[in-house]
Amino acid sequence: MSSTADVVEGISRLIQALDELFQTQTFEALVDLVQQLGIGGPVSQALRAIGTVLEHLVDWISKLEKVAAIPTMLEALAPTLEQVKGITTSREQDLREAGLDALVPLTTAARALFDVLNRVRKGAEAILKGLLDPAALARLRQSVMDFAATLKAYEERLKAKPASTQTMKRVTP
Repeated sequence: MSSTADVVEGISRLIQALDELFQTQTFEALVDLVQQLGIGGPVSQALRAIGTVLEHLVDWISKLEKVAAIPTMLEALAPTLEQVKGITTSREQDLREAGLDALVPLTTAARALFDVLNRVRKGAEAILKGLLDPAALARLRQSVMDFAATLKAYEERLKAKPASTQTMKRVTP
């Protein structure tokens, strides 16, 4: 069974392969042919539409990258939660002897709260850790952006007038 990272890497490789295909001389010649046939406008619009979809995909991947960063953030919170919990570990008798009877329920509640927060933190960290690989998502985002740039370059090229207008000769039987 593949992990999420394997799936993301596979998609990234697919998009890179498409980008490489679109950068071949064959595809360049196809763009020239489209321009010569005078259908650059509609093809340019199609490329723009695909580019818009890719932009949305980049936004979505960026959001996934933020979710993938949550385990690291939760790990960073662990020492702080432990320190705060340590502050609340004063014994009830010590507080009473210090004349701070009113703080006894507060420290008991705070201790319970920080214990629950720490358990929630550990649970969320365990669930999210390994679910999304930040490095794989970054590579996927970059491959989508590269492919979008390639399509944008062709879109701009199709909007421009051809450098040399060659007329196609009609072959008569």
